[in-house]
Parts: sequence; structure tokens; C-alpha cells
Amino acid sequence: MNNYKDFKEQWGKRSQSELPKNAVADIITKGKIVKRKQIITQIVLGVTCVVLIGFFFYISAYNDKTVSIGLLLMIGSLSLRMLIEYFYTFSTKKILPDETLHTYSEKLKRYYKSRLFISYLVTPVLFISYIAGFIMLLPSFEQNLSSGFYQYILYSSLLIFIILAVLIAIQIRKELSLIRDLKMEIE
Repeated sequence: MNNYKDFKEQWGKRSQSELPKNAVADIITKGKIVKRKQIITQIVLGVTCVVLIGFFFYISAYNDKTVSIGLLLMIGSLSLRMLIEYFYTFSTKKILPDETLHTYSEKLKRYYKSRLFISYLVTPVLFISYIAGFIMLLPSFEQNLSSGFYQYILYSSLLIFIILAVLIAIQIRKELSLIRDLKMEIE
């Protein structure tokens, strides 16, 4: 019985971290930020996809096998990424903040793990396939454009792809940091 009293006394003396007064509001706000960024990503990807589809028909890409494959690879990469973002935007609607803490925490952990998979594996593969599709277009550009304009496209696209890679990496870090913060707040 003495052990019980010691245990009870130690339990009473333990340090307890207090929850911030607006912890729930912070979690909801951060969740909304993640959702908003995903919607913006979907819009940007959608506009780019529509432009590429328009370009496909404008230049009659279906007449040249290599150009068709290159553009379809680019369009397919963007479309797949849009579908993934749509799926994850839809799946976040299933994570309701008024659920029990355990249920909410489990759903958020599953979401976090799946976003890690998307961010570290799927996104780089899709980005590389998009670049591969663009590279397939270069011989056609070289044939059909002036030397100066071809050089401009070549070097500016290299710069754009580098900047895009950096921006994507920054956005992935921000999103994962935000999701990590959400995860930490509920644990």
C-alpha cells in the first residue's frame, strides 16, 4: 500500500504542460492553410494542363509521334498530379476537428504519412517525367524555330526548371512543416 501512496504522490508532482488556450483554433487554421495551398496548386496545374492541351492541338502534335509522346507525357504528369491533389483535398474533408482526439490523431497521422510519400516519391517522379516530355520536344523546336529562339527556349527552360524545382522543394518543406506542427499539437 505504501507503493501506491508513493506513486500517487509522484503522479501529483509530475510536470504537466498546459494546452494553449486557442490550440483547437490553431489546428483548424493550419488545416485550412494546407487545404488552401492544395487548391491553389490544383488551379495552377489545371491552367498549365489546359495550355498544354491547347498547344497540342494548335501545333497539330498528333502528326509527329515524338512531339505527341512528349506533350502527352507532360499533360499526363500534370493530370496525375491534379488527380492526386484532388484526392488529398477530398480526403482532408474526412478529417473533422470535432472527432475524438484519438480518431482525429490517427487520421492526421495517416494523412501525414501519405503526404510524405507524395512529396518525396511521387512529386519528383512526376516532375522528372514532365521534364522528360519537354526534352522530347526539343528536337522539334530545333527544327522548326530559329536558332536564337531555340537557344532562348533551351536556356530559359533550364532556368525555369531549376527555379521550379527549388520552389517545389520549398513548398513541400512548408507543407510538411505545417502538417508536422499539426501532428505535434495533437499528440
